[in-house]
Amino acid sequence: MRWLALFMLLANALLLLWYALQKPVEESVQQDTTGQVKELRLVSELNPQTLVLRKLQSDSASSCVEFSGFDSEVSADAVKKFVYEQGFEAEIDRRSESVIADIALILVMPNELNARLEALEYIEARERTVIDEAELGAEYVLKGYSDAAEARRGVDKLKLLGIEARIEYERFEKTAYLVRVFESIDRKLSNEIKEVVLESYSLQKNEKKVCEGVASLKGTE
Repeated sequence: MRWLALFMLLANALLLLWYALQKPVEESVQQDTTGQVKELRLVSELNPQTLVLRKLQSDSASSCVEFSGFDSEVSADAVKKFVYEQGFEAEIDRRSESVIADIALILVMPNELNARLEALEYIEARERTVIDEAELGAEYVLKGYSDAAEARRGVDKLKLLGIEARIEYERFEKTAYLVRVFESIDRKLSNEIKEVVLESYSLQKNEKKVCEGVASLKGTE
């Protein structure tokens, strides 16, 4: 019985020692696991403004340069490929626009004789030719004004003579081509590249704008 009691005490001591060694390991594992869980956050728990800001910083360009005034898509595509070779993304924007073909002045011919003769003198001076008064109807169309300002001066002059007149525009629809070059935050389009494009295609100017995003079209397309 004495030996049996000693054996039981020894077994209990070994069991307690084993249990004491295992507990710190479990606590260490539990702490590590808890630490990892605390670092994980659901998307719904994040600030939406932070998510938007990160997206804009990652995939948006800071600015872009637009070249307009191309007379054909061939010219616009050549510039797109040129800037692509310089390391910039670009895209072609096609727009339908109304273009003024001619500006006309419509004279309402007066019935009173003196006013009618004054209108005839104005028409002959403008067209540099002699016109038969019998050919004049209720209205007479004068064309070939260089711009709206010149036509407006004609309206004002006729108004002083007591002659009614109005401006009309002859228009036609055409497709205009614009090349939009996207710059990155750390690289801008150089003045040398801009000058090459402007001089090669007789463009008047280029315009710099803030862009909402990077080009979706590749420069070689």
